[in-house]
Amino acid sequence: MQQLSLTARLTLFFTSLSCIVLLSLGWLIGASIDAHFKEQDHHALSGKLELAQHIIERVNSEQEVRNLADQLSDALVGHHDLAITILDKQGQVILASEAVKFPAVYLQRARSQPSPTLFSWDANGDHYRGLVSVFTTKDPQYAPITVAIATDIAHHQEFMASFRKTLWLFVFVAAALTSVLAWFAASRGLRPLRIMRERAAKVTANKLDQRLPLESVPPELADLAQSLNQMLARLEEAFQRLSDFSSDLAHELRTPISNLMTQTQVSLSQARDAQSYREILESNAEEYSRLARMIADMLFLAKAENGLSLANVEAVDIVRELRDLFEFYEALADEKTIRFDLQIEQSNAASWVIRGDRLMLRRALSNILSNALRYTPEGNSIQVHLQLQSSCIELKICNPGSTIPTHHLSRIFERFYRADHARQHADGEGSGLGLAIVKAIIDGHRGQISASSENQLTCFTIHLPQQN
Repeated sequence: MQQLSLTARLTLFFTSLSCIVLLSLGWLIGASIDAHFKEQDHHALSGKLELAQHIIERVNSEQEVRNLADQLSDALVGHHDLAITILDKQGQVILASEAVKFPAVYLQRARSQPSPTLFSWDANGDHYRGLVSVFTTKDPQYAPITVAIATDIAHHQEFMASFRKTLWLFVFVAAALTSVLAWFAASRGLRPLRIMRERAAKVTANKLDQRLPLESVPPELADLAQSLNQMLARLEEAFQRLSDFSSDLAHELRTPISNLMTQTQVSLSQARDAQSYREILESNAEEYSRLARMIADMLFLAKAENGLSLANVEAVDIVRELRDLFEFYEALADEKTIRFDLQIEQSNAASWVIRGDRLMLRRALSNILSNALRYTPEGNSIQVHLQLQSSCIELKICNPGSTIPTHHLSRIFERFYRADHARQHADGEGSGLGLAIVKAIIDGHRGQISASSENQLTCFTIHLPQQN
């Protein structure tokens, strides 16, 4: 089933609302007019009853009872729209209008009710409203006398019927007019949404710099437009990173594949001895190994993006892991006359234990230390500082060397990103994925990592939660 448009919904809503308001107002006015007619009739009939009461209260003999018909008939001369019925105490008719016959039930009920009763009824297609009451005479033996007076309310009924007809016609015309005006107002009011839709339709993979205009958007839609612009900015950044990643990946794969193709073509260009083929195959094996490491690292990062799974969670002593890595890199450090300087805040051994995957954490720390060894000038030291901050461990690894520009620091944890492009593959090592892997591992352990570089000192700061 096709959904109604927002314009159609608003039009239907306002039209229905206006019809309800007009009908309610018409009903209220009709009820007020009808109540006014009843009050008017009651007032007129009460006046005639009071006149009859004055005459009846002077009755003092049987003859005067008989004369009531003439006296009351004379009193009502000129009131052709009135009808009267008078009954004596036995219920016998003293006077009765020929054109109107009062319902007997109202006449009988009047004897048990002290106050006059207003009632309405239909007879032969005509509409009447009457008032009946019981009066006493001067001589109690002739009481009570029942008097009923009625008036024709056909003109009232005709007016109300005409009013209702006019009301329905007015509501119909008003509904049609309201529908047109509501549609026009809704269309104008939703115009900013159409503008936003048109601008959003122009956004493509090649035009992610398009933004929704905020100056022409009403306040109710400003937050939505701002959120959409922020989403577009995130998409643009993500697409740019994806594009850069694709370019970097192609570049990273092109070099080893080109090397393999060149070496293979050279080896096939002429006959060679077994030793030459062995050397070529060993060189190819190194390139294959580098490709395998790169692919493994990329798979690791792809898994980390979908939530890094820690295979073997255990208690890991950060101090012990650092000392084991110092021992592992000792030969390389001695070759470059570089020292590891570990500074530990005074605390018990249990303070440096966290819950995590030992192999992953060792890999992350190893990547940072290997980078530090690679870029630290000979004869210097790498500073490693451990301290506690509330419920987490702060590990800071600093090495001297060239200062990394600030615009590089913000992207240093991205895949294939290198702050020093001049040294790219200079020593045949590194794929530009090491720090991205470090960040993925630290994030997987609910930690944080940041980098700073100033005054020829580069520091990586890691925060990891302590073991509870």
